Amino acid sequence: MTIPMPGALRWREMYPLVEGDGSCGLIYDLERAAVLEVPEELRFYVAPALEAGDLDDGLLSWLVQEDLLTAENPPGANGGESAGFQAGRWNLGAVHRVDDQVFAELGPRTESEIAGAIEPVFKQSLGASRVELCFSWPEGVPDVEVVRQLLVEAGRLAVAHQQIGFQLALDVRQVEPVLSTCLAGIPLRVKVRCAPFPARGGAAELRRWETSAASVLLLAPLRERVTVSCELPGGARLLDLWDWAKRLRLCHLDADRLPGGSLREYRNDLRLVCNEMASELEARRSPIDYQPVTRIVRRLMGTEPGGRAASSAFAWAAGSEPYPGLEGLPPEAREGKDDPCPRCWARKVCNHSSFLTPASAGESPAPTGERCALWLAEAEAALRLYHRLAHCDPIDVVHFIEAPGQLPFDPIRRDEAEDAKLPC
Repeated sequence: MTIPMPGALRWREMYPLVEGDGSCGLIYDLERAAVLEVPEELRFYVAPALEAGDLDDGLLSWLVQEDLLTAENPPGANGGESAGFQAGRWNLGAVHRVDDQVFAELGPRTESEIAGAIEPVFKQSLGASRVELCFSWPEGVPDVEVVRQLLVEAGRLAVAHQQIGFQLALDVRQVEPVLSTCLAGIPLRVKVRCAPFPARGGAAELRRWETSAASVLLLAPLRERVTVSCELPGGARLLDLWDWAKRLRLCHLDADRLPGGSLREYRNDLRLVCNEMASELEARRSPIDYQPVTRIVRRLMGTEPGGRAASSAFAWAAGSEPYPGLEGLPPEAREGKDDPCPRCWARKVCNHSSFLTPASAGESPAPTGERCALWLAEAEAALRLYHRLAHCDPIDVVHFIEAPGQLPFDPIRRDEAEDAKLPC
């Protein structure tokens, strides 16, 4: 949408968060990674007025006051942003770089193979402040000596002042008491994959699932470093998984919501989960970290760098095909629909955005109208949570969002890797 404005003023890229009653209490400013509160008297007027370009003096004054109507140059002016995107981000399959961080995924290795496996990673990490290694062990009990060798070799290869982070990804069936004892003494995070969560109404299936996931309790001594993850098929409810996580006193929960089921139910479940996280923080307690939402909040708090410039200043509420999030774009701007991410309003925060960290080849689900609607629901929930956290105690918020147990990996220094002592 283009609205002619006097002088050099322009609209910032923004997205109004419209409630079910049509009101708009918050506006997401994409350029500044900010969520702005709309004055009470403008909430039923701002979204349709912006869409139609019908602005009265009160709305115009507020937009100027909040610098949503600005004289600043747009992002990407003179090719700066696009050039930065090309220079700072690349993807080589299992190894990719985003700005000054390198991410790598490694599979099972023997001790003698570790050095050869991670040397290419560190060759690509020159100038990076942080290297994050995700070590997947798909079957059998992980060889703890191999894990130790990984830490030692990474410490040897890292340059001075470079942080190293580690995560071990396991299936829940691989968790055994001796493994828990060994992992407690290693400075890494553990991600435990469980079977898909059952649909609501199947009591017998739920009991079987809970039994299969019970070995998570063996990791209680390192619970602050453990993330439990699973898929949520169409008939499964996030609230049921959330209740289970609370009963087990988990610290970190991750879930991949699959297409199918009710989008309205998922939106409502997200709202209740986010309200509970915020309420716990307001009461000075530590809530469960629901990572599909908190990952986005973390990006907002870290002012995730932007990438390529979009083609339009506005994108409106989800609900149209083929991709929600592109409704405000003119037909000519919808070309190249095979990758809608660079033109979507949530491209800078969405967990599945190709505009951000590229996923490993073959692992990222292709965007579809149904998938994008689910991902945008998570983005909207995170934006509302982000705004609410601004009213909580800042120290509690920083501890919740940025505590070592909740970062993608626990950073360690090279000397710590070399001195790692294992109890077994």
